Amino acid sequence: MPVARFAYAAPPSLEDALALLRAHGAEARVLAGGQSLVPMLAYRLVRPRLVVDVSRLPLDGLEVANGRLRLGALVRYHQLEDTPLVRGHCPVLAEAAGLVGNLRVRALGTVGGSLAHADPAAELPMVMTALDARLTLRSSEGARTVSATEFFRGPLTTALAPDELLVAVEVPLAPTMGWAVEELSRRAGDFALVAVAAGLALDAHGRVEDVRVALAGVADRPVRARAAEDALRGHEPTAERLAEAARLVRETLAPASDAFASGAYRRVLAGVLTRRALARAAAQAREVAARGETAPGAAAADPGAGAATRGAPRPAAPPGSRADGHVRFVLNGRVHEVAARPDETLLALLRDGLGVFDVKEGCGEGVCGACTVLLDGRPVSSCLVLARSLEGRAVLTVRGLVADGALHPLQEAFVRAGAVQCGFCTPGMLLTAVAVLARQPRPSRAELRRALEGNLCRCTGYTKILDAIEACARASAGAGVPCGAGALAGAPGRAPADG
Repeated sequence: MPVARFAYAAPPSLEDALALLRAHGAEARVLAGGQSLVPMLAYRLVRPRLVVDVSRLPLDGLEVANGRLRLGALVRYHQLEDTPLVRGHCPVLAEAAGLVGNLRVRALGTVGGSLAHADPAAELPMVMTALDARLTLRSSEGARTVSATEFFRGPLTTALAPDELLVAVEVPLAPTMGWAVEELSRRAGDFALVAVAAGLALDAHGRVEDVRVALAGVADRPVRARAAEDALRGHEPTAERLAEAARLVRETLAPASDAFASGAYRRVLAGVLTRRALARAAAQAREVAARGETAPGAAAADPGAGAATRGAPRPAAPPGSRADGHVRFVLNGRVHEVAARPDETLLALLRDGLGVFDVKEGCGEGVCGACTVLLDGRPVSSCLVLARSLEGRAVLTVRGLVADGALHPLQEAFVRAGAVQCGFCTPGMLLTAVAVLARQPRPSRAELRRALEGNLCRCTGYTKILDAIEACARASAGAGVPCGAGALAGAPGRAPADG
């Protein structure tokens, strides 16, 4: 699906990005991960004159200091899921990130992008509201800090001024709290009809000392359930008390009806999910109180200087947008330099510009997985990646799995298991599976099912596909050669030189 026309800029520094936003104001849009912006461009829901790509700015740091977890705005969902620093100090962020979209969305989507997009059904805005997060906004004039509650103003509306950029988020650590996230969506990866984040801490007598309940999908922004919190504070979290809190949530909300669910249904869901989330959080808090330790997976808050980490190495930021409109990148092990329009997606460049038709065109929204490629070793939806952002990066399509004319072991396993029928979804399935096996050589069946949630197949029912992946993993373990070999061959630092 072609996107609306616009100019493209990839500023080499934060200062340059802020200068562009100041010069263009409301006529500019910021591109971080692109998982929401690119579909909106395709549907003409936004028509900016300029897209400012900030995806390679050094805003992806993670740090724990002075009892707070500081997240750079460009921290990606997969970092929240996988980074020990996050899982150890704020496990609710890891749980929430794992519910977002699919593997490809989590590969590119960012914390800052989700918060600035402000979808009222999204998980991260809800969790940040529950955590009492503080957001740092920067402009050419300086910086300011706002609370998550102040930041969200309405559907897709925030406190960000046109010349401001969200650069960081700080979350106060609460190591004695138990946390849980519950949600219901129509299918895996969809936005939740209703989602609930609940946190709960107990005092020495088993009474609720601190409690947070936030909901998404029930109003024009994430909301705190203050009445439910007040009803729990100072009391033991018995089943009856949790049921009363759930009743208060149900009775104080007035969600709207839409094409996906009625307001009445959402109210019922809100009560049910609140009770479930509070029950899980309370059980976790009881374990903490009984052991006198921090919550499972949560490290004690360090009041002084703490640990810091960054995500996987990213390609160095290009020195700004090339005036000639060309991009230089690695495709299946070979360097290409091609012209790319500002509004051209990677999918369009591959199919229409380079004749690479093993990348299929499907939904154009990043939902079906037909256009999956590996970008720097991770599965992404090529329909949601702007071609101009490829400078210095590595792309792998399914034809890149073939070595010296021989099929990849996973391709052979697909053939033996009868996992290929019409073949339309197969390239995306193969690439996703290869990437998963490269990082986790022996995943469980449940882990494979979750990894493939965003790759839709209408022929096999997935059983033969899962059988093939498991068979390849077993055979590879016996041979001592990872079935995911080759998936990371084009990751940063591995790009071959010309010639």
